[in-house]
Amino acid sequence: MGKSNSHSRTRFELGPPGPQKLFHYVTVFFISEKEKADFREVGIDFKRVTKGPLGEAAAFEIGEEDARWVGVAALLASLESNHQASKKRRVQDVLMTKPTFEESLQMAVTFIKEQLIAGTSWLNGYEGRTVEELISLEGKYRIDSLVSAFEEAIGQKLQRDRSTALNDEEQTVMAVEALEREVNNGGYNQFFTNSSNGFAAIIVDSLRRIGCKKTARLTQKAIDALEISDLTVEAIDTEMAIDNKQRTKKLNACDETYYRAAEPIAERLFAFIKLNRQNIRVR
Repeated sequence: MGKSNSHSRTRFELGPPGPQKLFHYVTVFFISEKEKADFREVGIDFKRVTKGPLGEAAAFEIGEEDARWVGVAALLASLESNHQASKKRRVQDVLMTKPTFEESLQMAVTFIKEQLIAGTSWLNGYEGRTVEELISLEGKYRIDSLVSAFEEAIGQKLQRDRSTALNDEEQTVMAVEALEREVNNGGYNQFFTNSSNGFAAIIVDSLRRIGCKKTARLTQKAIDALEISDLTVEAIDTEMAIDNKQRTKKLNACDETYYRAAEPIAERLFAFIKLNRQNIRVR
């Protein structure tokens, strides 16, 4: 799995049985005409283009052994955020045991409906707003963009004053957002490999605090796959530097569960922020 786009992984096969052949069912949300042309240029014939109130979602299927895959993977990695969705929310890449376009189409419809409920626009940065000003934007902007703005605001506060100590509520926001960003981009392996591993010691408790018990149990399972008792950055870095196929297999299994049965993490984190607004400082 690459580190540049959001992948939801299950396994499916197309045509004659062949468990070694992995096929991707890819949906690109809010795709532009230029992006559709780019995919067609590398030989992609879209199976379905669905028009919704916020834009178009284009779906196609391709195997990793296909000569076009290298070009497709490069295009997926190059996709940027737009005014409707962040980069990590624009791509759904599913590996399945059999092609089920109807099921995937329903997932796309559900995705678009969720955006209508949560707000149709993506908030690009917190732009110096106060906690109350950010909270007041609920319904006008997508919830995941609002919690991302809180993460950015807290992060910028730390950059302005390195001596600033985050309280428990602020650490919860940073830890949960780090998990969402990294796992959606490159799985638990990326969460443990990047600087986000600094939150490994508190991430399970943070997920429990916002009511995501299922994700907390899954994340604990991913931590257990490291087989280390010391969750310091140094210990995790040392473990992740070792090529361990068994660990990778366990983390990949956690990824699949995370993508298939994801809890509404952004919504619950936003509810947590509203409930604890007096303890969250962005300035």
